Amino acid sequence: MALNQPPKLANRLLRWFCKPQYLEDIQGDLEEEYYDRLESPTQKNNSAWYWWQIVKLFRNGIIRQFQPINSTQKEISMFKNYIKIGLRNLWKYKMGTAINVIGLSTGGAAFVLIALFIKDELKYDQHHQNADNIYRLTVKNFTSEGALSRHWAFASAGHAERFKEDYPEVIKATRFYPWAFPDLLVEDRKFPAEQVVFTDPDVFDMFTFPFIEGSAESAFSTEQSLVLTETSAIRLFGNDWQTQGVIGKRVTLQRDGLNAPFTVSGVMEDMPEHQHFHFEYLAPIRFIEQVFGESSMSNVTGNYNWLTYLMLQNGANPTTIESQKDAFFDKYVGQFSSGGDAKDFYDFELQPLQSIHLYSNLESEIETNGSIQQVYIFAIVAILLLIVACINYMNLATSHFSRRMKEVGVRKVLGALRTTLIKQFLTEAFLVNLLAFPIALILAELALPFLNDFMGKSLGLNISSNLDLLFGLIALLFLVAILSGSYPSVFLSRINLTQALKGESSINSNKWNFRNWLVTFQYGVTIALIFALAVIESQLHYVQNTDPGYEREQLVSVRLSRNINSLKTFKNELLNLPNVEKAAYASRIPTGRLADSWGASFHQGDSTTNINFRLPFIWIDEDFLKTFEIELVAGSNFTSDMDMIQDSVGYYLINESAAKALGYTNPHDIVGKKINYGPYDDQTYQSGRILGVTKDFHFESMHTSITPMIMLKGDNMRTICLKLKGNNQAGTLSSIEDLWYQFDPENTISYRYVDDRFNEQYQSEMRLSTMIKVFTSVAILIGCLGLIGMVAFIIETKNKEIGIRKVLGASAGNIAMKIGYRFLILIGIASLIAIPGTFFIVSEWLQGFVYRTSIAVWMILLPAAVVIFVTLLSVGIQTIKASMINPASILKTE
Repeated sequence: MALNQPPKLANRLLRWFCKPQYLEDIQGDLEEEYYDRLESPTQKNNSAWYWWQIVKLFRNGIIRQFQPINSTQKEISMFKNYIKIGLRNLWKYKMGTAINVIGLSTGGAAFVLIALFIKDELKYDQHHQNADNIYRLTVKNFTSEGALSRHWAFASAGHAERFKEDYPEVIKATRFYPWAFPDLLVEDRKFPAEQVVFTDPDVFDMFTFPFIEGSAESAFSTEQSLVLTETSAIRLFGNDWQTQGVIGKRVTLQRDGLNAPFTVSGVMEDMPEHQHFHFEYLAPIRFIEQVFGESSMSNVTGNYNWLTYLMLQNGANPTTIESQKDAFFDKYVGQFSSGGDAKDFYDFELQPLQSIHLYSNLESEIETNGSIQQVYIFAIVAILLLIVACINYMNLATSHFSRRMKEVGVRKVLGALRTTLIKQFLTEAFLVNLLAFPIALILAELALPFLNDFMGKSLGLNISSNLDLLFGLIALLFLVAILSGSYPSVFLSRINLTQALKGESSINSNKWNFRNWLVTFQYGVTIALIFALAVIESQLHYVQNTDPGYEREQLVSVRLSRNINSLKTFKNELLNLPNVEKAAYASRIPTGRLADSWGASFHQGDSTTNINFRLPFIWIDEDFLKTFEIELVAGSNFTSDMDMIQDSVGYYLINESAAKALGYTNPHDIVGKKINYGPYDDQTYQSGRILGVTKDFHFESMHTSITPMIMLKGDNMRTICLKLKGNNQAGTLSSIEDLWYQFDPENTISYRYVDDRFNEQYQSEMRLSTMIKVFTSVAILIGCLGLIGMVAFIIETKNKEIGIRKVLGASAGNIAMKIGYRFLILIGIASLIAIPGTFFIVSEWLQGFVYRTSIAVWMILLPAAVVIFVTLLSVGIQTIKASMINPASILKTE
């Protein structure tokens, strides 16, 4: 049995260090004594004894002499030789080296930049300790036919508490209520704020918000506590806020006549960039409950202005909660008094926190999110560019190898193995990549400021402080070296000895080979990028030039401050300026989002029918339609002497889509019909009549269909829009600023061109288009460099053939077509492969637009035409250069 034998590992150790002349005797004596000990009942731990005897044999007379391993020395010597020969060849073939280095460094720089962008996009919301268990609650609204009408990123005020009470899986819940554009008063200084956000105490337990001063436990000790971020603390109290001791300082919140004193209770670090929401002022939600009243805080089917997050138990499945929506709405809403079950028209969905930035693009998103689709597109492009750069090296390397046939033959005669040759050529590939690698990093570093400015990022290489990035770049270096050098090294090392010594190879034959497939792939990538770019540019041109249903040229929107008390006087003074043609007030303007919506019931004949979906609304004045040149197709517009509620009756304008949603295809038939409209449920609706119907216009972007909407006349205005005329817009804007400061000397005017706001709706697509342009240019550059190198070598190897053809009367054009014919075939095959796949991808991308262009024939033909032009240009230049050489100088040696 193995248990009765000496330890095998001990014997192996003995054989390794013991002198051969002593080994047999020593091992025999040890084993004999070992077996004697086994037979003795008093001897124990025999294996340990055996090991101890082996250890005691470690002495000078027993240990053999160890000599350096010759094979290791040989490998080191050979490796030095590989490097020496590789450097000589790089210097010898300068043009090929330069082309390869430029191609690899350009492709590598593009890959690094895209990788940094993708890594940055994937980091969002991962810093929160409870990120895996936090979900955002979103609400859906359906029509009576079951079609999705709205999907809000926000929920109602009552959802959070109801979920905590009803579902044991929900252990914490918090809401964010952004209160827009208040003023903050510190002593006698006033600071306009973008928003103050009211939230629940659970927020500091759910999210990771480190405090600089104060603590999460004491942050909301009173209902009028105020938590600042570091940036807002500097804004309110200056750069020396820490030495002032801001905890306990008073900050007065002013809005709509409200003057509420708050006490600073803490200062947090600024919210990280990689987070889908950013707030600077946090206050307890208990305060806003007092402002709105407790009754408004229990609603679950209206007032979708509350960003709501739930924290589930570890291992809890969110679909378990989502599946119980019918019971939820039955319990808290039931039936509307005008008919219909709430559960048939409402649903909710839980979005994982870490997926919001890339996977969510709902109505009223708190900030503009990214797109997983773009991440996938950029990832594919990065990989393809890197492969194209590697293929460029492979093609040039294999096409130039005929110069080294005899070298390979001599090496084989002298006994070089195929593995030795592979190592040689892989070393050369590594040297080229080693030259390209630092250049790629330099190019990436130089391009980063432009990329950051363009994408709104703060990306950086920071290799010294980022070990993950360092190891990733080193791994990338080796990967690209192996990828680019593998095929050339294997290809050349298998060449027949006789062919090698004669300098012959099938490499330059007309047969189809793997190198042709590589060139085809390279062409295919370029064709795919040009095709995608053509479709994206066409769609952008379509959305930017299709009539949105309103005028946006020379329109300026001015954000109103609350210090302007007389809106009518301010508007009249603006209209008195010489180059202000029209002016109109509105709560929101086209190019924005229809974030506000109320419910409605509609009178059709003798019946009152709940319309089963919420109608978004905006507040406007009587000049809104005229200023934006929105057509009124039926009924009449508001008048200056008309209030929204007049003689206890409301008056509303709707768009054509709303008329159709209410069952009227002819807009004239709905004018004068009665509609009840209000914020919460049918108990709070205001009775009114439809005054007029406007032609449909794109209030939101063309990503979405035109939404049924209602327009109310009122004074709840946030913006005034001005139609300018004349060419001196700078002077007009200066006059507007002067007038502004007469009405509000405390606040800086904030204005924007409506056309700029319109273009911002497609900012993501514009960025994608620009990036694709850059990457397409990189692909064409790499391809052209490789093509020039290959054509130059082909002409060099065929110079005698070219000389004979010239003697026989061939023109430079004939010779160019002879050489370029093979490339044209490859372009045709590449088009047949690349176009269908890219067609599918861009078609899916176009599905993100409700209003979209069609893929025209010219978009399919353009990529091949561009590639053919570039190819023939490259071939033509090289051929003309070769044809200028006197044939006699080429043929004189024959």
